[in-house]
Amino acid sequence: MNQIVSSQTRLFITSIEIGIMMGIIFDLVRIVRKIIKHPNFFVQLEDMLYWIFCGFTGFYMLYICNYADIRPYIFIGIILGATLYFLTFSIVFMGIMTRIINYVKAVLRKLYHLILIPVRGTIRLIKVPLNYIQNKHNQMKYYQKLKRRAIARKKYQQEADKKTERFLKNQKI
Repeated sequence: MNQIVSSQTRLFITSIEIGIMMGIIFDLVRIVRKIIKHPNFFVQLEDMLYWIFCGFTGFYMLYICNYADIRPYIFIGIILGATLYFLTFSIVFMGIMTRIINYVKAVLRKLYHLILIPVRGTIRLIKVPLNYIQNKHNQMKYYQKLKRRAIARKKYQQEADKKTERFLKNQKI
């Protein structure tokens, strides 16, 4: 009788450990969600994958420990382990991880801005001659356009003069 009680006690403690493990995994999923913003579809997909993973993992651990003999106290142990984890360690763990994530984001933001300073300066230096070249190119295009207009106007006037001369010759006859 003593051996049966001790094996069931070990199984209950194992189920509490499974609950704690499920809580840790869920906190890791929450950390990923804090780092990378997800649309609702992906959040639901992550939740589904989380529960599938936890179900298989929990069943596998129960299979190893108790040949998958499911008892009500196993579910109570899993719920108790997850509840204990979320009420104690999860608060501390998520607080620390949130601070670390915010610190890393701030450092990355500063590095990004530090890297952008020389890039922006280089772009400004390159823009000056490029703007000068572009302005000269636009001026050349404008003067070429004026020249084409003047040539077209001169050609049009010459054709009009020829028509006028022909008209006047035809009038004299």
